[in-house]
Amino acid sequence: MKRYLSLLLPILAVVLAFAIVQSGNREDIYRGSSGTINAEIDRLFVLFDRTKEPSAARYSLIHLIVDRLDAEKAIDKVNFFLTTYVAQNPQDPFDADYLYRVAENYRHENAVPLAIPYYERIVKDYPDVFERGDSVHYRSLDALTRLVDQPSLKRKFYEDIAEQFPYKLTKPEQFYEWGHAYEQLGLWKQAIKTYSKFLLFPDPVVPGDPQAYSRVKSLVDLSKSDLSWVYPDLHTLIAALERAIESDDTDKMEQLRAKVGFFALSWDDTNPNDALPEVFDIRTFLRELVQQAHYGGGSVWFSPKLDDASNNSEAYLKSTGWTFRIPTWYFCFKRISYPADPEVNGAWEWAGVFFGDKM
Repeated sequence: MKRYLSLLLPILAVVLAFAIVQSGNREDIYRGSSGTINAEIDRLFVLFDRTKEPSAARYSLIHLIVDRLDAEKAIDKVNFFLTTYVAQNPQDPFDADYLYRVAENYRHENAVPLAIPYYERIVKDYPDVFERGDSVHYRSLDALTRLVDQPSLKRKFYEDIAEQFPYKLTKPEQFYEWGHAYEQLGLWKQAIKTYSKFLLFPDPVVPGDPQAYSRVKSLVDLSKSDLSWVYPDLHTLIAALERAIESDDTDKMEQLRAKVGFFALSWDDTNPNDALPEVFDIRTFLRELVQQAHYGGGSVWFSPKLDDASNNSEAYLKSTGWTFRIPTWYFCFKRISYPADPEVNGAWEWAGVFFGDKM
């Protein structure tokens, strides 16, 4: 309901202006509360009427008129003036600039459904204009990428920018949003290619999404791996890991651990999403610890059931008997989210280890 109410005032303003122009003269529409402003507007319209053809002089006069109306905070009058002018002068080379002003006015009033068609018309129906050295077509496409929700439209507008203004794609969030549109459409090849460009930025950040980098990196890394460590069944994976530990088979443990995002952390680590380096080899890490645990007939003990904190996407298995310093470890297993491969998506991986008792 709020969305439609936000559109009501701009629509009523246009209807009111149309009614006035049908019943009175132009001054009835554009006059305001200030006598000084009214006198300036009158003089500007006299000059405007003398310029019969679109020209740089008329362009300047239109902007002066709009600025005076802005001073009166008469945004509805600005929109009516500019849209009426464009309708009556479809060949004016500056029409894109005039409609961009209208689109921006609606956007600033949060009347986004009214703004979007104007941005689209600018790109589709009018030649480009460079205002202060910047393309109005690019500004419109950039606005559309931020305003539309449909992935198909967002994809199209980013592709248009890439084709017409590739030098404008300079921000990591642009590649993230573009890649995310491909992802939502199930176009994984294009998504991974675009996400890979996102990862080329140093410390890429997406405003409002602090997990964007880690999620995208995981997807891209998964696309480059053979996913041989993935198990469709959690209990089969746990059984294989237990056998490997009980038999000191660190080679098998290295095969079983996730090759993307594997971690080994304490429970109080401030960032449990930090992964170990890709060159990490768990055989070196575990060989001495496994031998110590088994020294003198000792053994590692596994809980017969999963920890109560386990759920449908993450599971924790408690084990004890490792070393005198940190005898308790929790093995963490996670479902893989990788829709690009339906056979892998939703399968399980050994994601990492938490050291010590739970906090």
